[in-house]
Amino acid sequence: MTRGPLQFSVFFFAASPDDAPGDLYKLMVESAKFADAHGFTAVWTPERHFQNFGGLYPNPSLTSAALAMITSSVKLRAGSIVAPLQNVLRMAEEWAVVDNLSQGRVGLSFASGWHADDFVLAPSVYATRRDDLAHKIATFKQLWRGEKIPLPNGEGRETMVGILPRPVQAELELWLTCQQDGSFTYAGEAGFHALTNLNYKKLDDLDRKCRLYHDARARTPQPRGHFTLMAHAFIGTDEEHVWDVAGGALQRYLETRVDMDAKQFEDLELSDEERKFIARRATEQFLGETSLIGTVETASARARKFYELGVDELACLIDFGVPFDEVMSSLERLVKVKAAATS
Repeated sequence: MTRGPLQFSVFFFAASPDDAPGDLYKLMVESAKFADAHGFTAVWTPERHFQNFGGLYPNPSLTSAALAMITSSVKLRAGSIVAPLQNVLRMAEEWAVVDNLSQGRVGLSFASGWHADDFVLAPSVYATRRDDLAHKIATFKQLWRGEKIPLPNGEGRETMVGILPRPVQAELELWLTCQQDGSFTYAGEAGFHALTNLNYKKLDDLDRKCRLYHDARARTPQPRGHFTLMAHAFIGTDEEHVWDVAGGALQRYLETRVDMDAKQFEDLELSDEERKFIARRATEQFLGETSLIGTVETASARARKFYELGVDELACLIDFGVPFDEVMSSLERLVKVKAAATS
């Protein structure tokens, strides 16, 4: 199968918004309109709960439904649905609505979840969340195809239920959100696309994971899979502009991520100095080679490198604390990166 050109999308995962209530989704709305008008592939919104890091996005079906009403061609994707937290029947119903509102532009990435505090929504499945994920994806596919499943009703009697409305797409494009090596192999073997990021990782790590995924997929009779990399993106006018605008914003954003990660470990307490040091080192790495934060020239070169390694789509995370007007100006320059990387 002939490989297509590198695709560019927009991804959201905001932390600690400074905007007042009422303006919280202004960037999402306006940049989605921009992506729709300028040939971007998709707009991705995540599922996050109870944390500043990503907490603007507790339900990607809600954000995608809103974006369906103001866009006409860009794909609307969940990155990711934490399936073990969901009632699979409601999940399939909601996305069938979004598929109809968007006239068949939905795509989904599923994840098992990892943060224990999220599972206040479904504490009984935390220990078995990976098995629960596989079961719910299989059931979701059945419901999406129009099949009915047996479930007990309020009187304890088993009843056969399916979903309405019927979705526009007979089959959905499905991603698996991957971090560990084994998940990339599983995604390729099982016929999923792959979604990942480079948090605290280097390019050789991405190279290995691309190979694991594509090699696994090649061992099946399925066509070539689609590898999506979420990458922080800000395109400045020159290097000084990049560091002045994006450098500090990214470090503050990553400090929020460090705080979230540390809360997973009851006996881990980081000082302000330690937290800032970890975030500063990660910021230097992102600005050095593992993001699309740079000038048109440097970001275009990185995009081509990602493509050479096996990335098929760059999902550009744009809401990491850069001011609204700067992000919108950056998107204008990102169009030039897209043109340069795909020519």
